[in-house]
Amino acid sequence: MWQLLKHAKIYSPKLIEDTDVLIVGTSIAAIGKNLRLPDFVEGEEIDLEGMILAPGFIDAHVHICGGGGEAGPASRTPEIQLSQLTRGGTTTVVGCLGTDSISRSMAELLTKAYALDDEGISTFVYSGAYQVPARTLLPTLQQDLALITKVIGTGEIAISDHRSAQPQIAELERLAAEARVGGMLGGKAGVVHLHLGEGKRGLEPIWEILKKTEIPITQFMPTHINRTHPLLEQGIQFLQAGGHIDLTAGCDDFPAELQVPAVLSLLEQRELLNDRITVTSDGNGSMPQYNEKGVLVGMGVGSVEVLWRDVRESVVHHGVSLERALSTITANAARVLALKNKGLIRVGFDADLVVLDEPLQVHDVWAKGRHMVKNKQPLVWGTYEAKK
Repeated sequence: MWQLLKHAKIYSPKLIEDTDVLIVGTSIAAIGKNLRLPDFVEGEEIDLEGMILAPGFIDAHVHICGGGGEAGPASRTPEIQLSQLTRGGTTTVVGCLGTDSISRSMAELLTKAYALDDEGISTFVYSGAYQVPARTLLPTLQQDLALITKVIGTGEIAISDHRSAQPQIAELERLAAEARVGGMLGGKAGVVHLHLGEGKRGLEPIWEILKKTEIPITQFMPTHINRTHPLLEQGIQFLQAGGHIDLTAGCDDFPAELQVPAVLSLLEQRELLNDRITVTSDGNGSMPQYNEKGVLVGMGVGSVEVLWRDVRESVVHHGVSLERALSTITANAARVLALKNKGLIRVGFDADLVVLDEPLQVHDVWAKGRHMVKNKQPLVWGTYEAKK
């Protein structure tokens, strides 16, 4: 199937002069001006009328097979559905386990990733959960990374959190070393995706590992860095030292200055908004609220649509440049996770594309060359979704 997208304002995520994109099959075949479909092919020409065309969004932290469980069996969240992701512009998702690796398993996570892949988007997973040693599919993490295509790292490993396994430094060292070597053998990033809680230690365990070992700072991808003011400052120091940091969208109960739009604005003002910063949704997981004594007082379910909502907000109301904002969920995520042919509008790359209308709302979505969302309505639904 040939599809020609015409008259777009293309952010690749950098703004470029070209206006037309040709999709052939699952890939971008050509980018230019005044492109035409050859006479010998059947195809569709779509006039985007000056709307913005951006790379498909990469959400690198989603509980695709459900999460939660902190308030008992009834608090387990359900599996995510395809259109929940595509409506928000997400065309690539990385699935993870969280607190519950008892009723949730790596086999369940991987199977759900394959299901979403069959339904039309690109999927990857982290081996592991909050606990250390990491939960794996094969006997070791190295084997998962070297032998299972969809496994790109380990996570979300919990530190500085009352729900963590309280891992010792030596355990985290071994985990990071195994992730590094397994990633090398499998041609993967092998990142250690770290859940940061509200604990007073923050990133101290990781700093200690970096001081004692030869493991590079880029092996770690700490998330929820905008959880508290002290943690955010630690995250900025980590970033300045050459590390990656991941911000969590959808934290509406946080102080305004800790929410993604304000943090991205702060980083841009400090000239720190670089290619080692990503934003993820923590979508479809539970959103537990604890009081100061650690007692659960409330529960919700995270939405994946907050990913673009918060990144968009940083542009519309906080003055962050569209190029840099888009990069946090496209090019940056692809680079940090070593995802081939993702995150850019470039010839030969996967035809994962998002059309944004004048108020920067998601209007159309293509995933692997397939038109998934048109005029803000899903064209493709998950196998068991009720079509609305």
